[in-house]
Amino acid sequence: MNQAKAEAPPPRGLMVLHSNRIEDLRDLLVQYLKAHPLGPLQPEVILLQSNGMKHWLELALANDDALGICAATQMVLPSAYLWQMYRAVLGAQAVPAHMPFDKTALLWRLVRLLPALCDTRAVYAPLKQYLSGDNAARKLYQLALQVADVFDGYQSYRADWLTDWAGGQDVLRGAVGGAPPPLTDAHRWQAQLWRDLRADVAAQGGAALAEASRAAVHARFLETISQLNHSEKKSALRPSGVPQRLIVFGVSSLPMQAVQALAALGQLCQVMLFVQNPCRYYWGDLVEGHAALRAQVRRRQPVKPNMLAASDAPNDTHPLLAALGKQGRDYLHLLDGFDAPEAYRAHWHRVDVFVDPAGADPASATQLAQLQSAILNLNPPPPTPVDLSDDGSLVLVTAHSAQRELEVLHDRLLAWFDADAALQPRDVMVMVPDMATFAPHIYAVFGRFATGQPRHIPFSVADTTARQSPLVQALEQLLQLPESRLSLADWLSLFEVSAVRTRFGLSEADVRQLQDWLAAAGVRWGFDAAHRVQWGLPSAAPGVAQNTWAFGLRRLLLGYALGISDDALWEDTLAQPALSGLDAPLAAGLLGWLDAVAQTLPTLQADQTPAQWVQTLQALVARFFASDNETDERAITRLLMPLAAWQQTCAQAQCDTPLPLTVVREHWLAQLEQDGLQQRFFGGGVQFGTLMPMRAIPFKVICLLGMNDGDYPRVQAARDFDLMGNSWRAGDRSRREDDRYLFLEALLSARQKLYVSWQGRSAADNSKRPPSVLVAQLLDVVNACWAPARAPQAQPLQPFSKAYFEAGSGVATYDKDWEPIWLEAQVEQVQAAMQSRVTTPIDKAFNSVTLDDLQRLLRQPVEVFFRNRLQVALDRLEDLEQEDEPFALNHLQQHQAGQALLHAAGNPQSLAQLQASGTLPLAGFGQQVATELLIQAQKVLQAQAVWLQQYPAALPALAVNLALPLPDDLGTDPLADAGAGLGGPVQLTGTLNDLRAASNDAGTPCLQLAARIGAVLEGKAGKTARGHVLVKLWVNHLAGCACGLQLTSVQLGVDGCVVLQPMASNVAQAVLVRLTAAYVQALVAPPPVACKAAWAFLLEEQANAARLALGKPPKDPHDAACVVFDTQPGAGFPGEREESAYLQRAFAAYADLADGLPHWARVLYGDLLHNVGVGGEVPS
Repeated sequence: MNQAKAEAPPPRGLMVLHSNRIEDLRDLLVQYLKAHPLGPLQPEVILLQSNGMKHWLELALANDDALGICAATQMVLPSAYLWQMYRAVLGAQAVPAHMPFDKTALLWRLVRLLPALCDTRAVYAPLKQYLSGDNAARKLYQLALQVADVFDGYQSYRADWLTDWAGGQDVLRGAVGGAPPPLTDAHRWQAQLWRDLRADVAAQGGAALAEASRAAVHARFLETISQLNHSEKKSALRPSGVPQRLIVFGVSSLPMQAVQALAALGQLCQVMLFVQNPCRYYWGDLVEGHAALRAQVRRRQPVKPNMLAASDAPNDTHPLLAALGKQGRDYLHLLDGFDAPEAYRAHWHRVDVFVDPAGADPASATQLAQLQSAILNLNPPPPTPVDLSDDGSLVLVTAHSAQRELEVLHDRLLAWFDADAALQPRDVMVMVPDMATFAPHIYAVFGRFATGQPRHIPFSVADTTARQSPLVQALEQLLQLPESRLSLADWLSLFEVSAVRTRFGLSEADVRQLQDWLAAAGVRWGFDAAHRVQWGLPSAAPGVAQNTWAFGLRRLLLGYALGISDDALWEDTLAQPALSGLDAPLAAGLLGWLDAVAQTLPTLQADQTPAQWVQTLQALVARFFASDNETDERAITRLLMPLAAWQQTCAQAQCDTPLPLTVVREHWLAQLEQDGLQQRFFGGGVQFGTLMPMRAIPFKVICLLGMNDGDYPRVQAARDFDLMGNSWRAGDRSRREDDRYLFLEALLSARQKLYVSWQGRSAADNSKRPPSVLVAQLLDVVNACWAPARAPQAQPLQPFSKAYFEAGSGVATYDKDWEPIWLEAQVEQVQAAMQSRVTTPIDKAFNSVTLDDLQRLLRQPVEVFFRNRLQVALDRLEDLEQEDEPFALNHLQQHQAGQALLHAAGNPQSLAQLQASGTLPLAGFGQQVATELLIQAQKVLQAQAVWLQQYPAALPALAVNLALPLPDDLGTDPLADAGAGLGGPVQLTGTLNDLRAASNDAGTPCLQLAARIGAVLEGKAGKTARGHVLVKLWVNHLAGCACGLQLTSVQLGVDGCVVLQPMASNVAQAVLVRLTAAYVQALVAPPPVACKAAWAFLLEEQANAARLALGKPPKDPHDAACVVFDTQPGAGFPGEREESAYLQRAFAAYADLADGLPHWARVLYGDLLHNVGVGGEVPS
């Protein structure tokens, strides 16, 4: 760019170069660096304020068309570098390397001083009142943090206040002179605190160190440079360490103090500020309320010809510049006070590079370019809107949620990439107000598709903090050990982190195995009995150690030591036969973790000094984390770095105050969130980032998401003791004004398209929600410029909305997965598929089935399709690992405990084993449950003894191996064709155990006896068999009879028994054929039937027969089945569907299976009902 070339290097001084486009400033910089390179050993120093700008400029300088390489270049933050310049000019001995009044050092100095100051000085009464009460240590830390932040701001923006306070003047000096007003009584403590801080620093390092505040050092810096400038040898007096040239690039705001320092450095070296300015003309009159400032500054830019002053013609300007540009205007005013273009203008062809985005023919430019041009040229909207159709360069979209915003954006990007082959993912920048909110949705939407898939869009996400990494989350969990219940779920979540598994020598498979063993050993929560006492459990309560880690570990180690497969009781500990000799590494890993917890817990519960805490926390990291890869090694190193810095800071502040874990944890984790200029920004593909100051990087497409009212501009809670809030000065920062200017920068940085979206409708009730006020202002300007009026494009609530597949709806999607359900040509096909529940034909080589398979078919028909065919296991919520010890037994637990007592009949230790297993509730509750179970078990065992007397001979196990010929026609079910024609018989296999006989003679009657602690009968009269408890007995009964046994099968319960009578072999085999055919069909698709509902349906049919015989009207069997299947309001117990994850997955309600249930009920359970009869046979 020839306007950057100069005949000779410009002299020393401050030079401000303006452009409305950051890429033109970049080109200006490149051309200047090419024309005037520094010496070989002199680094180029560039000050920037964001990592995004740093990486963008590095890439630009290294481009082949630029310098070709980016080397010997220091890109640093302004504040850190200016402190280096203070030391270079004043001398390292006069300025410490670390500022004693720096924010972090000030924080811990305040933590040490405030308690004593509040007790000894009445002026600190407001602080003392706040610090009283509970959680004093944490309140002290938070107060010190806020005060340190406020004083840090005073040092940068109100140095004169601190000078007055240090001199004993408790006043607030204004920006324009005049008698300063005194501090109010409520805020007088701030002046006294500053004096006390200076006195403390002086006592530590002498009076010179007390003068090392940023404000004092800055004043001496300016005075020293002034003296050097007036020296006779000023041309040769550039101090060592001051660069020959200093460049400030792309910074849109600096405090007055920093600008003063840069201007002073300009007397020693070249200081070049490359500033983005949205307007080519002077626009300072748009600043309202700052007349004093306007009177002081010079108008560097020309006044627009024929333009009236803002006070005379308030509408003769651009409304967006007036509404959004306050922060930029203030900064430009500030620079104008120090810039002297007449001193260097002769060395440049042009010192400003303003390029009109609309070009020579504004009428042919895009609407986005025309809007940017109007801002550049300070043109107000036309008196009446111009008729111009939407060209797609300004896109406003509303959605219902952040997820939908990302889904809609993904579709829109695919459309843009298809329409413009030159547009690449790297040309798109997406910015959001809060990355923590949007990051999960970004990965959910853009991370769905792998490389090579048609809808894959490469992307990268910046501004995610270290605290979101799994390793830091594991650290946070460890730091919460004193407040943790140490549940099994806590242990599992910790071992999901690879560095933790590596430390204890476990793999993912090992962790899953240990989880199963620990659950079986009864581990729920609590390290041991003493740990539970800390949670409020009485130490004298019986069984307080039950279900703790110590409890489960004793069970596992006893099982390992005894090396037996059966439960054994030793000194009130029940062996858990899980570990074997080959499992020693797993046991070692578990023991290592428990030992690490035992060592760590006491150290985290005690207050310690910072030095002691550093040792404790370093030991914690070493104790729980180890790396086997470079990624984890770097992550662990990053964990430890803030600790070393914190220890050094506390030593500098002489803070040796004992601190609780809550304070140390909060500070350490906060430091892990801090990022400097080293964070990766350009990661390839679509770039996602946070809306941050000084990130006005140009992209072809810029997208702003989450522009909701209340979310943007972002709200920053005001501190009532921050005195800067009511005393504005040039260069002051404001979060809301920053966000307004960010919005303007984003608007000006888009080269082809600006895309703005917000959540314009509630996802809950579809009520309308307003956008950010900034978006509303943009929309007002757009509608004032062009007609017809623009309305935001409203997107449907769901990605599968019918509107996406209707012509003329105005919305479209690339997600074609939902299209078939809306295409009219496929409606009938889809409905038929839904009604048949989409069949999947089975392998023709299918030729075997087991007794367990048929038992599962009868117990849970739908489960056959998921478990046996799809190999999918769906866990119910109550089947997941429990975190609490049992307070009561559910039906399954009660059944399992009862069966354990029955199987241990005659064993005097059976009750003790049950109590030692950890399955019973604690204390008296467990004893009560055990007593009730024992009474019920004794009742069932007495009935069992009667049957055993009649059948005294125990028979060996019977192997079942039956060839069942399946018919060609499997039945009338519409799914039969999917399993027909399998070819050849199906082999039924299995084993019948626990058979007994009346004698050892051949052909003697046999008995199959099953017992349960629970009811086997139902109904008002208690004479109706419970079908679901008979399914296993029934299948085994059929197999035994089919094998030729004269078998009677008996199901015992606490309320009686149900007897299945012997059946002829051919009859039993015919029933097995029907069940096997039904099993084949259940493999094809989930059958529309459920066990309890089907049984209720059949019982109601039989009851109807009795009603008709008595002349009574029948009842609808579906009503009885529905009552059982669906959870009824106010019933107090769940329906059958709610108890089964498989039924929930297959059927939404009883209506979904009502049509097919009668057929399947008769096929599966009709023969069983016929055999037991209504109520079954219940001998006395």
